[in-house]
Amino acid sequence: MERVLLIDVDSKIPNLALMKLSSWHKSQGDQVGFNISNPSKIYASVVFKKNAHKLDGLKFFYPDAEIITGGSGVDLKATLPDEVEYLRPDYDLYPGMDYSLGFTSRGCIRNCYFCIVNKKEGKLTRWQHPEEFHDPRFSTIQLLDNNWLADREWFMETSAWIINHDLKLIENGLDIRLLDKELAEQISKFKMAKPLKFAFDSDKDRQPVLDGLKLLKDAGVNVRQNVQFYVYVHDDSQFESGLERCRILKEQGTNPFVMYNIDNKRTLRIKHLQRWANRKWLFWGMDYDQYRAVA
Repeated sequence: MERVLLIDVDSKIPNLALMKLSSWHKSQGDQVGFNISNPSKIYASVVFKKNAHKLDGLKFFYPDAEIITGGSGVDLKATLPDEVEYLRPDYDLYPGMDYSLGFTSRGCIRNCYFCIVNKKEGKLTRWQHPEEFHDPRFSTIQLLDNNWLADREWFMETSAWIINHDLKLIENGLDIRLLDKELAEQISKFKMAKPLKFAFDSDKDRQPVLDGLKLLKDAGVNVRQNVQFYVYVHDDSQFESGLERCRILKEQGTNPFVMYNIDNKRTLRIKHLQRWANRKWLFWGMDYDQYRAVA
C-alpha cells in the first residue's frame, strides 16, 4: 500500500486531475489525500506558470518520495494514463463540493494567439459523456470544454442528456461564431447555475456577436441575467478596443468581463477598465467616462 500525497498549488476550482488520481489510488487500496504524512509518492499540480517555483522545495522536504508534477503551469504536454483519465473523479477529495466536473470534449477548432488550449490539447476530440463523470448526488454539472459547440452532433447529444436529467449547468465557454437558431433554442432549455460564457475577443467579431445575441434573445434567453462575454485585452494598446467592445455589449443589454494577459504589465487605465466593466453595479450604473470622472 502506498501513501500518496496530493498537492493542489493554485487551482481556482477543484483540480480534476488530482480527483481522478485519488479515485485510481483508492481503487488500488492506497492512502491518498491532501494531508498524508511520510508519503511514498507525491502528485503536485500547478495551473499558472507564475507559481511553478512553489514546487522547488519538494525534493528537500520529501527526499524519499517519488514526485510527479503536472498542470499547465509546468508542462503543457503532461497527461494522465488512460486507466486514470476516464475514471469518475473522487468528489469526496474536496469536502463540500456539490457539483459534477468534467470534459465532454478536449481541444479546440480555433488557434487563438493568446490561448494555450491548442498547444496543450490539440484539435477538438470527443472525450467523455456526462453520465461517465456525473455524480447523481449532485443537481449541478460543470463542463470544462473549451469549445462545446464545435462538434454539433456531440453537443446536441450531451446537452440533451443534461437537460433531460434536469441538471443545472455551469460551462466553460461557448463560441458565439458557431451559433444558429437550432443551437440557440437548445441553449434556451438549460437551467443555468451561472451565466453562459461567450467571448468577444477582437473588433472583427462584432457582427457575429450581434448576430448571436439576436439568436439568443429570439430563443428566449435572458442575456442580462444569464449571459456574460469575456472581453480579451492583450496589452494597453488594446484599451480603446476593449472599451468599445464593453460599450457594444452594454447597448445589447448583456455583460462583459474584461480579461487581461497576466504576462503583461497592467496599466492604470486597464485597471480602471476592469474595475468598471467587471463590477456590475458600476457597469450598469454609469458609462466609463462618468466612472473615470469620479474614480
